[in-house]
Amino acid sequence: MKKAFCVFLAIVLFLASSLSVFALSGDSLFITSAKTPTAFADCIFIKKFGSGYKSAPTPPTVVQSTILVVSGVKLYKLNAQTGEEISSVKMQGSTLYSTVAPLFADGKVFVSLDGGIVQAFDFETLSPLWIYQDSLGGQALCPIVYNNGCVYTGFWNDETEFSNYVCLTAEDENTESDCEKKKAQWAHKELGGFYWAGCYVNDKVVIFGKDDGQKNSNGKSKIISLNKLSGELVSSLDVEGDIRSGIFYSEETDSCYTSSKAGYVYKFSVDSSGKLSSLISYSAGGSVTATPVVYGERLYVGCQKNASGEFVVLDANTMEEIYTCEMPGFPQASMLVSNGYEKETGKIYVYSTYNKKPGGILVFEDSKNQTSAVKTELYSPDASASQYCISTVSASENGTIYYKNDSGNIFALREQSEGFQLFLKKLIYGIKCLLERIAALFAKV
Repeated sequence: MKKAFCVFLAIVLFLASSLSVFALSGDSLFITSAKTPTAFADCIFIKKFGSGYKSAPTPPTVVQSTILVVSGVKLYKLNAQTGEEISSVKMQGSTLYSTVAPLFADGKVFVSLDGGIVQAFDFETLSPLWIYQDSLGGQALCPIVYNNGCVYTGFWNDETEFSNYVCLTAEDENTESDCEKKKAQWAHKELGGFYWAGCYVNDKVVIFGKDDGQKNSNGKSKIISLNKLSGELVSSLDVEGDIRSGIFYSEETDSCYTSSKAGYVYKFSVDSSGKLSSLISYSAGGSVTATPVVYGERLYVGCQKNASGEFVVLDANTMEEIYTCEMPGFPQASMLVSNGYEKETGKIYVYSTYNKKPGGILVFEDSKNQTSAVKTELYSPDASASQYCISTVSASENGTIYYKNDSGNIFALREQSEGFQLFLKKLIYGIKCLLERIAALFAKV
């Protein structure tokens, strides 16, 4: 009995001394300089929005000391510290699947609604300003992107139907009306339409991807470059499968990145006229619907792997694989990179949701020259809030992390304070990781 206890104690002491292996030390929607939680997070509030997918909240948008959320037919402004409602307004429609967060820009809030609708509100008062109704209609599945007084977004009707990508002026031209009918600066029609297809806009062009226009197919699709003022075609690249992600531009590599449902991650160049070239691809071996994020000349993205998922790290210059790490489910949303600790420790942290219960958040530690994954389960909802999750992750300036899952809840997370409870969580997670590694080794034998 005494010998068995000593063996157990030795294992515990080994794990405690090895926790750094398993636990983490401590321009865009994808990168933050905030000091976000790095090991295990406490939930400072959970905010429930109705029941059923029709009232499901969108991923939250952090603006100053508030968060913006759309649920059902309402746009809400919430206190970012407590989740309490500050104000709300009824919109001219709803978002059926609530996958796209509202956009804050130019002192306004822009919301994409089903039926090909974009509605704008004043941020301070939430007063309606104008509304756009697209002639082809469509589901509201594309992020809205703001650039120099205009907003850009696309719609989706069906895999074999036409839909529009549009450019709208953000300005409220008629201040006497709260339901001014906005006309598009231009509308670009494509077969297959636009599904989760966020765009990149520079001083000349707007660039986005499209569906391939075929049912249940990984056929030929396109990445499209249009003159951002006129909507005229400048250039395009042929790619494999539906582009169901946004376009990420990296100043570090002076290149753009996107991904496809056919399982490819793409890198390409854009010249001064907006012409696209130099397409390079990486085969992920499974569907990719997340926008790749590049930081420190490393690319981070998630892909589907059989019944689970995979965290992938690539060299952003060569598109060669550096390392991968298994995830419990398919990470369908883009990841958030925090560089808040980089100057102190040389480490950055990458946050990702995954589309499987319990619908929590994983965090990966990475640093220059690192060649293997360091992963921690940052937060796991309890049974009452456990559900699938395709939400993006956002962070406030003070490091609070926000996201939602399909339970209809919005979560606000902060770093858990040190103490015995935190030590115990690290210990349990360390044991879990060790057992997973042992199981993996036996599986290879």
